[in-house]
Formats: sequence, structure tokens, C-alpha cells
Amino acid sequence: MMDNIRSTANNPFIKILLAVIILSFVLTGVGGYLFSSGVNDAAEVNGYKISRAQLEQAYQQRRAQLQKDMGDNFASLASSDEGQKMIRQQALNVLINQALLDQFAQELGISAGDQQIRDAIFALPYFQTDGKFDNKKYVELLTANNIDADAFAEGIRQNLINQQLRYSIQGTDFALESEVKDFAGLMLQSRNVRLASLDIQPFLEKETVSDEELKAFYDQNTSMFIAPAQVKVSYIQLEAQKDLSNITISDDEVKAYYDSNISEFTVPGQKKYSLLVLADETAAKEAEDALKNGADFVTLVKEKSIDTFSAKQNGSLGWITIGQELPELANASLTEKGQISQPVKISNGYAIFRLDDIKPSVVKPFDDIKADLLVKMRENKAIDDFFALQQKVSQAASNDNDTLATAAKAGNVTVINTDWFDENNVPAALNNEKLTQLIFGGSLVDDNGPTGMNSDMVTLGNDSAYIVRVEGYKPASTQPLDKVRDKVITLVKQQKASQAMNAQAQKLLAALKEGKGEAALKEANISFGEVESVVHSSATDPIQSAIFAMPKPAEGKKEYGMSNVPGSKVVLIQLDSVTDGKPTAEQLEFMTNLYRAQMGEEALQLMLSDLREKAKIEIFDKDYQ
Repeated sequence: MMDNIRSTANNPFIKILLAVIILSFVLTGVGGYLFSSGVNDAAEVNGYKISRAQLEQAYQQRRAQLQKDMGDNFASLASSDEGQKMIRQQALNVLINQALLDQFAQELGISAGDQQIRDAIFALPYFQTDGKFDNKKYVELLTANNIDADAFAEGIRQNLINQQLRYSIQGTDFALESEVKDFAGLMLQSRNVRLASLDIQPFLEKETVSDEELKAFYDQNTSMFIAPAQVKVSYIQLEAQKDLSNITISDDEVKAYYDSNISEFTVPGQKKYSLLVLADETAAKEAEDALKNGADFVTLVKEKSIDTFSAKQNGSLGWITIGQELPELANASLTEKGQISQPVKISNGYAIFRLDDIKPSVVKPFDDIKADLLVKMRENKAIDDFFALQQKVSQAASNDNDTLATAAKAGNVTVINTDWFDENNVPAALNNEKLTQLIFGGSLVDDNGPTGMNSDMVTLGNDSAYIVRVEGYKPASTQPLDKVRDKVITLVKQQKASQAMNAQAQKLLAALKEGKGEAALKEANISFGEVESVVHSSATDPIQSAIFAMPKPAEGKKEYGMSNVPGSKVVLIQLDSVTDGKPTAEQLEFMTNLYRAQMGEEALQLMLSDLREKAKIEIFDKDYQ
């Protein structure tokens, strides 16, 4: 079982699924649960602090999404200063917006109960075996992916709250048929264009950087060259016993467990009932008398029962587990096959029950389940022993808070010392949300450096636990120019080349609009390509967005525009013609839902704008202001 779980956990598809969930939690407010505020805050929203760790995860999520959407164009965006800044600003805006939504949800009293969270987790298919929730798979899969179960549950809670809030905002909009048709026509619209690209590479090759330019850029952008805080830690790791075969349990102990927990191994008995429902007490009395005089129960059901559902089954209620009957049925106290109850008052009349058959309870024989019981008892013993070990080691660490040596001796383990590392390069053994939060955002470091304290015991799943202490701390600091010189040169060249490329693109666009484009393009050694028919397919493609933002050309005319792909190229656009789409009935239905969602999103953005205007938002890094 463990091998299968580990195999599943290492499956890239599963890792992506879990990563999407956890990263979505970072973007939907759970970052406040995973990362408490500390010395490295990125922003503050009405008192709620967004940490740099949250921002980094949100940035990575946004970066991954853009990479998926933009394909080959992403590399040039990500390599440029302005592109990186844009992605980080987008990520921070998402976190700020979500913090505002979380606070607004609290004001409205929107919440998610424990049962809702439980149901949501149980419904996730990758925690199921044969269509049913598998708790062992759940625990092992989270552990294998360094995901804390409490944080995961809190993330589910926050996600449910967000869904309720968004639905309350977005679910009330309606759409006029004419509006939907116009919207559908636009969304299914095709545009014939020709494109000409002005690439940045030739401009880069021409650029040089003086020492003055280098120093000026560095001085104006020092926040880009900050080395994150670093720590050196020591830790001990406790692990539950993995080879359960070494745990000795006698046959007598297994038998004693079996005898003490016999109900666990008992398949409860069942009773099969039939039902006759009469409208009133008089009719019930008449039916009771008829049955006493030999009338057939099924015949009476067909002729007189007012309960149409059971009547279609000839009155049969099927098999019901003993002890799970409705009170009216249980109170009838039928114990023998064929026994018929007296009339019983129910909500819609009077019921007469018949006990049709009985299946007695069955106890699984000890010999049949002995092997399974032994495995279970060994697992329980391993858990108990591991818990006792944690208690012993935790006590030792508390009694001698100046070192881990005493705790290590109590646990018969070795103290492990790390080299320097930051939040982006955590050693594999410590690369877990609980541990990284403890090390970088917990009580082990304060403004003066390491506190010199041992941490509390940190448990990861059922089979691993840590105690950590920070031995050394280097605060975040600006790297000297000499150390980042090559990076600064690249950035300055990129900036100057982008400016030169954009300036030439603006001149070419002006020439095209004045009817002098052919000569200008020839001089620039570029030309328009073949006609392409473009339809809506990606909201994040800057070229496509620019194409559909252009006005429809007049009859016999052309429209010109441009799109800047940061750090890569400028694309000149010649729009030849526009053809509106004609939706089918099925497409129109889909577009109605899409239009309503868009209206709801607009309402949400208006609300967010209002919340932002009233909120106290502090951004601590000037690059994000």
C-alpha cells in the first residue's frame, strides 16, 4: 500500500493537481494561514500582512500561467525587467484583492462549516479508491508532497467561502437577448490581419552601456538586487518505525483485541419489511381486521395503500439494517417472519408493517481476520511508540533549550547541521510549509537574529517529526554592484533596446496611418506577412488583444495598430476586414452563461475598486507601488 501511495505521489500529474490546489489557496487567502507576518512583509491590507513568501508563491503561479498561455513568447517577457515587474505586480494585486474579498466575506458572515470542508475533501478524486474516500491515501499523498493537512483543510474552507462570495456577487445578473446576441457575434468574430514584427535582437546588438548608465540603473533599482535572508539551522528528525515486522505482538494479544472489539468484526443483522399506508384510523382498523382474517397483504397494498412509491414495489421496503430503522418501524417491535404490526400513526396517515424476512448478524471468524488484525495492531503500536518517543524528546528539548544534543540523545538520533540557505533554496529534508514557516516566519528569529531556542515538535503526517533551531541568520541585503554587474548590464541593454525598438515602431505606425508605410517598412527591412484569419482564443495574448481592440475598418480602408510583447518584439498590425460570427442555438446558450459571468466579473471588479478605495493598503516595496 505504501509503495503504491509513494508511486502515486511521485506521478507528475498528481503533483500538478496538488500544486494547483495549494497555489490556488495562496491566491485565495490561505497564505495568511501558511505564512504569518514577519520581518519580510510585502504589503499590508487593513492590518492583514502579505508576506514576501506569499508573494513569491503567487508570482510563481502567475508566471506558470503566463508561460502556459504565451508559449514561446514567454521567455522574452520573463527575461526583461519590465516583464518581471509586470508579473510581480499582477501577483501582488491578486493577493491584495483576495485579502479585501476575505475581509468583506467576514463582514457578511459568509462561512464554511467543518462538514462542508469534509465533503469537499471527500469529493476530490485523487483521494479516492474505487470511488470512495481513502483516508490513508489522503494522509500519505499530502505527506509525500510536503502539504500540511491542517493547512490543506483551511485552504478548502477559504476556497468554499470565496465561491460563496463570488456567487453572491456574480449570480444575480441577467442578460437581455439582444445583448447576448451582440456579445456572441463579437466573441465568434473573425478578423483578417497581416502582421509585421520588429524584433528586439538587432537593437540589443547595437547597444552599449557606459559606467554612468550602469551605476544610475543600479542606484534607481536596488530592490531588484536584494539577496534574501539566509539561515543556518540544526535539527533532529524522528521517524516512525517503518519495518512493522520487527514489532512483536503475540497470538494471545491479537485474540484479546478481537474479543474486546467484537463489534468491529460483526456484520449487523437485517430485516426485510413491507408497508401498507391507510388514509385514516378507520381504514387502518378495517385493514388490520382483514389481515387477521387471512387477507393477502400484497393485495391490500395494491388496492388500498395511499403510498404510491411503496405500492409500486408491492409494499416492500427492502432490507434495513437492524438498529437503523425509523422510530415508527422500530417501535413496532416485529421479531418473527410474517408478523404484522398494529396500525401506527405516521405523518400522512396510518401504517401497518409486516416483517418479511430476517438475516441474523454474522461475526467474522477470528482465523479469517487474524492476519489483518496483526497488521493493524502493529500499525497502532508503531503510532503509539512514535507518539511516546515524541513526548520524550520534546520534554528533553524543553528542559535543555540551549542545544539539541540532549534531545538527540533522548531520541537516539543525530543532530544535523545545514549550510546557509534562503527561502528559495531550502534543503530537501526541510522543504515543507510547516518547517519553512517556522524557520523564516516563526519565533526562532527576531529582529536581533536567532533567538537561541529549540522549536516545539513539528509533526509531518503520522511518521515524521522535527525539532529545529536557527544557529545563524543573515538579513536580506542589497548585493554590491560588482557582484551583479553582468546582470545590470543585461538589464540596461534590454531597457535601451526596448526604448529604441518602441520608438521605431511608433514611427512606422505613424507612417502606415499616413499612407507612407510601404517605404518606411522597406527602409526598416520588414514587411507584412500573409493574411491570417484570427478568432478569440486567449485573453492573455497581447497581440490578439490588440487585434480585437482595433476599430472595424471602413469600407475599402484598412486600420493599423501595434502590440508590444515586452522584452521580445513589437508587432505591427494591418486589419483588413471583420466578419461577425453567427452563433448556433447551442453556442448562444453557452454565450449567455459566458456573458452573465462576464457581467458578474465586471460587478466584482467594481466592488473591488470600491473596497480598494476605502481600504488602507501599504506596499513596502517601491517596485510594486
